Amino acid sequence: MLKVKYYKDYRHNYLIIKDNGSLSENAYQRKMVTENKIKGLLVSQERYINGEILLYYEITSKQSLFSILDSKSIGMEELRDFFIQLKTVNDSLQKYLLDGSCLILQPEYIFQNIETCEYFFVYYPDPEEEKFSQLLDFFISKVDNEDTNAVEVVYKIADLMNRDQFVLDEILKWFQDDVTIDERKNDTTISYQETESNDDYQQYIEKYHENEQIYNNSYTHFDKRFSELKWKKIIPFWAVGILGAGILIYIMRSIQLSYQESLYVIIGWITVAVFMLGPVIWIFTENLFKTNAEKTEKENVYHYVVTNENDTTLPVEEIGNTIYIPWTDSCENKLYSQDRKNKCHIELENLPLTVGKLAGAVDMVINEKSISRMHAKFSRSGKKICITDLNSTNGTFRNGMRLAPNTSEIIEPGDEIRLGKLKFIYR
Repeated sequence: MLKVKYYKDYRHNYLIIKDNGSLSENAYQRKMVTENKIKGLLVSQERYINGEILLYYEITSKQSLFSILDSKSIGMEELRDFFIQLKTVNDSLQKYLLDGSCLILQPEYIFQNIETCEYFFVYYPDPEEEKFSQLLDFFISKVDNEDTNAVEVVYKIADLMNRDQFVLDEILKWFQDDVTIDERKNDTTISYQETESNDDYQQYIEKYHENEQIYNNSYTHFDKRFSELKWKKIIPFWAVGILGAGILIYIMRSIQLSYQESLYVIIGWITVAVFMLGPVIWIFTENLFKTNAEKTEKENVYHYVVTNENDTTLPVEEIGNTIYIPWTDSCENKLYSQDRKNKCHIELENLPLTVGKLAGAVDMVINEKSISRMHAKFSRSGKKICITDLNSTNGTFRNGMRLAPNTSEIIEPGDEIRLGKLKFIYR
């Protein structure tokens, strides 16, 4: 039985596994995993605390497979990606003479970078911890029933498991021979042909997981705004300013000025400067405020629609004895924002609900810099509502107390919930 806990320091999140007796017995495997960066494995560190061996696995900016598929299904493409990467990890382990059965194949301990779609596995030197059947049951419960190919593959794998004939290479043959990479993978189409050569297979995997090049020109937005300046409004002012400047230059060169007349000329130059620079400064400031206003408006937009179609009006009762109504039963199940700029609410009627800033990966998108891609999840435990921190960078807080990564707490009416720097009150 794994002894697992989560920990967060200033910049990193960790999954910590305590020694169950196998770490000291398998020193070679422990050293190979902690002192080498093996592709597809979580980076791990070995620490000694109070005479006990602990393995720290870094899970910063990664989400567990369990959290990702909590409210959505898995299709043929996702299954193919998973098993291809699982095969790659097993091939890498063979090069280091490590036992592939020591991979922990439980959905809670399989992590993914949701931007690159790359999976990361936990290697713990104890073969008894492998539970592929549990992972298969999870896939069966989460498979997209409308994707007939995915359903067929999952149940064929289950059949192999029941006959004790499970072979990873055979599973890969069921997937398409040609794999078309999505446009987000550098807009490149890569074909994977089945081959018995591990070198060709490894080369394909490396190409498949090549990160797309991101180019960000920080001056694009500024140039666009600057080009929108209304030059037609400036031209008349400049014409008057140039004319005035010409007159002043003529006066200064052709007339011997007294002290008082020199003061008048200085005032004239100031007036010319105001005529020429004033309109430019005014228009530029106007566009700057417009840009900031649009940015603020964009950050305040929540891709979540709250409707009042289900609102009902309670009938008026006759005056009589006061009836006690439990506060939890009358709870609105909403998070009300306490930020003056963001007056949006988070509806907690339809659970589970995940929130974050990465569209497509969460149920509710919050465009705020302090919010992680997948920040938190709201779920139901009986009649209570729980909040879970999804390994967020800036943390999830309940009444000022920070939740540990991937841990849950029950929230009560009146609790202050903070996601990043956004504060809410639960009612």
